[in-house]
Amino acid sequence: MSRILVIDDDPGNRLVVNSRLSDLGYEVRLTESGAEGLVEARELHHDLCLVAAGLVAGVDATEVCRRLKGMPETGAIPVVLYSQLPANPEELERAFEAGCDAFVPKQELSALDHIIRVHLRHRALIEDLTDQNRVLDKHNRTLSEESHQASDRQAAASSSGEATLALRELASNRPDGVLLVDSEGHVRHADRGACEVFGSRIEGKTLGCLAPATGLEAFVRDARTEALDGFRFDIPALGGRSARSLKASVVPLISKPGEPGPAFKVVLMLDAGKRRIAGELLRISEPGIPRQQMGSLLDAARETFSLHCLVGESSSVKRTRTLVGDFARRRLPILITGESGVGKSRAARTMHYSGPFSGAFLMLRCSALDPEHLARELFGYVKGAFDGAQDNRPGLVQQAADGTLYLEEVSALPPEIQASLCELIETGVVRRVGSDRAEQINLGLVASTSADLQACEFSRNLLGLFKEGHVHLPALVSRQEDILPLASLYVTRYGRGHGVRGISGEAVDLLMSYEWPGNVHEFEECIRTSCSRATDGEITPASLPDALLDGSSGLPTCELTPVARHTGPGGEPVAGGVPVPNTAAASMRRRQPWDICEEDPISLELYEKKALMRALNHVGGDKLAAARLLKVGKSTLYRKLKRFDIA
Repeated sequence: MSRILVIDDDPGNRLVVNSRLSDLGYEVRLTESGAEGLVEARELHHDLCLVAAGLVAGVDATEVCRRLKGMPETGAIPVVLYSQLPANPEELERAFEAGCDAFVPKQELSALDHIIRVHLRHRALIEDLTDQNRVLDKHNRTLSEESHQASDRQAAASSSGEATLALRELASNRPDGVLLVDSEGHVRHADRGACEVFGSRIEGKTLGCLAPATGLEAFVRDARTEALDGFRFDIPALGGRSARSLKASVVPLISKPGEPGPAFKVVLMLDAGKRRIAGELLRISEPGIPRQQMGSLLDAARETFSLHCLVGESSSVKRTRTLVGDFARRRLPILITGESGVGKSRAARTMHYSGPFSGAFLMLRCSALDPEHLARELFGYVKGAFDGAQDNRPGLVQQAADGTLYLEEVSALPPEIQASLCELIETGVVRRVGSDRAEQINLGLVASTSADLQACEFSRNLLGLFKEGHVHLPALVSRQEDILPLASLYVTRYGRGHGVRGISGEAVDLLMSYEWPGNVHEFEECIRTSCSRATDGEITPASLPDALLDGSSGLPTCELTPVARHTGPGGEPVAGGVPVPNTAAASMRRRQPWDICEEDPISLELYEKKALMRALNHVGGDKLAAARLLKVGKSTLYRKLKRFDIA
């Protein structure tokens, strides 16, 4: 059934048009002004807009037409103007300049049905062509991707068995840093890799200052007319920068005769440590990612794990964003603490992708391996270190060089590995299993735990190294102001495929009252499940998981005993069905604010308020004890106390 929007400020005209179009089988939406019609057109999909040319109040007909054609949501919808008066040339000119598809004056209103039918048919044809083009475009993209993948497989198959393209380029002659040096030996330009080697502010300095006592300056100076290659030199550890073993090549750029300006030289530097690790990994023959996908994947990761994606309006989340952004720019060992599910892994990835790291982000769950295999996985091993060690293999520490290594649940590390991590943080040195040779490594180390490391058998030295870079992520139940921003994020993420656009007020109340023992992870899974179960484009209590509905049933269950107003057979007062002596009339307990009396109105809100007051009195004002007595969560109790203004 086609839906038609009618914009007409005349009630009589609206009634006639509505009756006429409804009889023809159309669904009709009526609006009384141009502004109201524009809002309706933006919010709901319509197949055709019918606008009265005689609109006088607010936005006139031509402006309505112009705005409808200018909005992306309604630009392709046919707009037909109709008039109860004969048309004049000026009116027709303004209407068609505004973009209307047809103008029906008074003398042609009898043909309005046919005009609407023609434009709806034309609209349907355009939509069919658009759908066909979309299908063809998708098919072409699929063929193009398959062609690229086939090319990648063919290139990989013909490259001497080297399975990882990025490692192959690294192990060959792709430079890790590039310097542009003038004839006086001053650095005129340095790329990002060179800044990682020598420091961030190197332009204008001489090579002798950057690499003293290495002979690099003399080697570059000797390259006057021919390229020189194979110069090896070492850079010591300095100012948080790890020591490196480098190989330099120089390419002189000769000026043409008569051209002014000094002759420049390009200095290409290769990191020997990286080349060795890349060669070891190539021998393992692990599959890699095709070249065409690497750039887009990195861009997507930086967007997904950017600072603004740490969603929340609470002071704790704002502080977390500030700390994460600060630590992302510094090479500190970072410790992230918090309950399970609060988002420690996301915070670690955000630090990596928001920082100046050129290496990979690698992750290891420390509790997943036994101590022997954990040491091999972390630090690597040498050939013959144990039965089955057929070759040298780098560990995650070496593979994460110039990147970030994330250790999840670091409390599970055995003492000997904690000691090795202390050495790595303090000196930048690591030793493989079965080897006494020290390897210099520069990487960012991020650890997380949901345990109390002070209470565990955890190295005090290692804990002290994490002291400066500590981030604590609070539980979701303690930052309820973040519930709605997170709900909006996840509804946008998971609701699009199910046509879900929002959450009902009743569902929001349930989300706010639940304790969320699984924190943000549980909340995200709740919204994802609810989107798949929702109907009519909205999450309602019926589409929420059973755990939330069960939790909402924990209303006050303690008894409220009415104050008896009856008398016994002898006229003595009776309280709670138990006769009391006449002398008790003066000693009967004084009526309390939480008592329910016969003159009280029957009100669930009143009974709930009195239940809260009685529970607090029973436990001496202890709110946590009152929450346990009433069998509700503490956040639910606080919210209800605030609602009823109970101190």
